[in-house]
Amino acid sequence: MNSVKAKLPIHVREARQADREAVFEFCQHTWSWGDYIPHVWDKWLKEENGKVFVATVDDVPVGISRVTIDKPGEAWLSGARTAPKFRRRGVATAITMKCLEYAKRMGARVARLVTESDNVAAIVAVQKMGFKPVAEFLEMTLEKLLGGDGGASSWAGISQSDAIWRYLQSSEVYRRAAGLYTVLYHWYSLDKRDLERFIGQGKAIIFSGQNGDVKGLILMDDAVSSEWRENAVQTCYIDGNFEAVLDMAKFLLAYCQTKGIEKVYGFTVNHPPITEALEKLGFKKPETKAI
Repeated sequence: MNSVKAKLPIHVREARQADREAVFEFCQHTWSWGDYIPHVWDKWLKEENGKVFVATVDDVPVGISRVTIDKPGEAWLSGARTAPKFRRRGVATAITMKCLEYAKRMGARVARLVTESDNVAAIVAVQKMGFKPVAEFLEMTLEKLLGGDGGASSWAGISQSDAIWRYLQSSEVYRRAAGLYTVLYHWYSLDKRDLERFIGQGKAIIFSGQNGDVKGLILMDDAVSSEWRENAVQTCYIDGNFEAVLDMAKFLLAYCQTKGIEKVYGFTVNHPPITEALEKLGFKKPETKAI
């Protein structure tokens, strides 16, 4: 007997509020704790800069994915889910292609997404659609915050933005990170306007050399406190050698202690001088990488 499954009659359309029950049903066991989709569903459907697409079989939702246009020419794909019994049957591919069609219509020249390094099936699937791995990132965590010094580090001032930008343009870390930073699990291209925004909001830490030149940078954000409802902050981008990162991280931890912050998510490109400095301060490495 032939065990090949028949091709599914997959239809992809924009998501509707009426889809929520069926979608939440196949999302409930994504992780051991469940899924964040039910918490963002209403917000996603109202977004003006993106769409949520649903794949249906016989008019029943069996998969979803979201695409947003974050900057002119740039699209971000996220929230891909497929009902367990419909996996590896073309559902995810059909939705992704619809997302890419929408992104192209909206003027996107590049589309990005993230997946875990051990999700081999997803990696193979997206590579078949033309996606290429550009960087590896880690989400390191620290919950027991000890005091730090960070004597050579300080909050960046807007007058230093040109010098910091010049530093980034010649940075090996910036190249390894494909010029990207993250807020939550959403990666964006880091341009000078973004840098100036971080500086203006008091969320950029620099490490200065003996002659005052920029030798390191940490961009941080507190979106995790509102989105994940934790007393926490995250690093969005880390750049520098072991000494610089160690000093800047100590500076950040000292700041966290003064504010009563209990946890730090250390998002960083997978680069040994950075990860080793964070580990020295007690940050824990995850089992998988984000690519």
